[in-house]
Amino acid sequence: MDQRKILGNRGEAAAKKYLIANGYRIIANNYKIGHLELDLIAKLHNRLIFVEVKTRLKSTTEANDIFLGTRQINNLKKAIIGYAHKNRANLDAVQLDLIVILADLETNSARLKHYQNIF
Repeated sequence: MDQRKILGNRGEAAAKKYLIANGYRIIANNYKIGHLELDLIAKLHNRLIFVEVKTRLKSTTEANDIFLGTRQINNLKKAIIGYAHKNRANLDAVQLDLIVILADLETNSARLKHYQNIF
């Protein structure tokens, strides 16, 4: 497995742990719909929350350098609609969150930032 995939897996594990610690119930991770993928699907109260996780090395980027491009947003929307349709979920009770994790290999630490309801 390449380093980028290992870093991504660690980031998703950290995001999952963070969400659970904050009262979210994880329904699925790495949920595939055709060629599309949803990183994490969780529930909090009566809301269905789809979480995109971005993990980057701190030495190469800063938090405000991380964004979702138009293509990725459109793919996430398609995946969310596909999941909602397949599982008969009400689209009025869903949201998309972004969790950004900046990993610092020198100090073996990471900083997590949770952006809620990004669209």
